[in-house]
Amino acid sequence: MSQNLLVRVQIWTIILALVCSLALWGAVSFAFAAGVFLTALWAVAGFFCLGRLLQAAVLPPGTQRNGFLVIIWAVAKLAVYGLAVWVLFSRPFPPLSHAVGFTLLLVVIVVLGVGARSRELR
Repeated sequence: MSQNLLVRVQIWTIILALVCSLALWGAVSFAFAAGVFLTALWAVAGFFCLGRLLQAAVLPPGTQRNGFLVIIWAVAKLAVYGLAVWVLFSRPFPPLSHAVGFTLLLVVIVVLGVGARSRELR
């Protein structure tokens, strides 16, 4: 995946989460809509940290790795997971809203990935 594609995945996930949350606010409840939107933001934050961690850790042969940067992004990724565990156990939002919010990121990855791959093959 190119860096441009990763940024587009993040942007489109936030846009899709906002649209879905606005629709769900009227259809289900505010708590459900907020859970979907905030979980989608959490997924984007985790995806961002993972991308930066891989950029810092996986380098071409012969390139000097910045160990401090790897540690910083690994700690950031763990903090994102820690936040998720806290939210899941404190239950401020319905559990199904978390599943919907996280799935939005996966849907956007697949759709944009298929589009990028089809453009590559042409």
